[in-house]
Amino acid sequence: MSGITIALDLMGGDKGPLISVPAAKLALSFNHDLNLVLYGTEQEVVPLLRKEGLLKEERVLFINSEDYITQDDELLDILRHRRNSSLWMSIKAVQEKKASGIVSGGNTVALVAIANHLLGTIDGIHRSALVKILPSINKNGTVFLDLGANLRVDAEILYKYAIMGNALAISRCCLENPRVALLNIGSENAKGPQVIHEAADLMKNDRALNFVGFVEGDDIFGDKADVIVTDGFSGNVALKTAEGLYRVLEKKMNGDSSPFVRMLFKPLKNIIKSRIGYMKPDSFNGSSLIGLNGVVVKSHGGANIEAFANAIMQAYLEVQSDIKLHIVNGLISK
Repeated sequence: MSGITIALDLMGGDKGPLISVPAAKLALSFNHDLNLVLYGTEQEVVPLLRKEGLLKEERVLFINSEDYITQDDELLDILRHRRNSSLWMSIKAVQEKKASGIVSGGNTVALVAIANHLLGTIDGIHRSALVKILPSINKNGTVFLDLGANLRVDAEILYKYAIMGNALAISRCCLENPRVALLNIGSENAKGPQVIHEAADLMKNDRALNFVGFVEGDDIFGDKADVIVTDGFSGNVALKTAEGLYRVLEKKMNGDSSPFVRMLFKPLKNIIKSRIGYMKPDSFNGSSLIGLNGVVVKSHGGANIEAFANAIMQAYLEVQSDIKLHIVNGLISK
């Protein structure tokens, strides 16, 4: 198949193929240069492929997997005994060059472990990182990492995160000289743990990075930086907090009230949604595991059809923009 091929773990996520199969169909409609290799259990997947008209689609190849990984499975058991699972087989496809990228909504710990094991990191990168381009005041968005791949980091790891985030901002956000910052408890130089200051020194000394100093949590969606670097624990908490806040606001806007209040509020609600709709988590679903020899995208487990399709297109765009090449160039230039 010509074009760009993405492997899909159909069995991951809260609803598995009920979401991923129609999402695959939707993603194919977005771009005629996209091909998909689908991994899942035949009994559950084939009826859905037939329903969506994908069984005879030339750009789709379905491969039966005997097993799939759940959120409750133990990592050691996965690495030792679950090589016939849809997640393992889809990542294996990237390793064997049968696909250029993989998307899964499944177990994050398993995804990170298997991807690192099978694909390996780029020379010069010791830890991969989960990253997302967040909507912000910046029209290009803000590259934010790490989102949970590594909870404990040292200064060198944070510095390599900066190089990778800078590469993503150049390749995906089309920025020539992205502003890179470190997340801290204050913007003042005297604040924050020692590891943050050691990482800051490394970034300052790299002329290829436009390091602008420290930013705080309320700057994540602002305009002070194009790339914000932090450890996986802080990054994950910040992202989940933002997603939770949006959902609370959405529920408040759709909440029960009297018919009169709803009538008065409807025009205002539509205005608010038109202004902040781009902040909806579904619209920027998909965290990329960068630093590996292959494109890996983690979809949110509770993603709907549109959101999962967005994650597929994210993988497509990362293959197209050759993020690995930009990271390698960033390492060479330091």
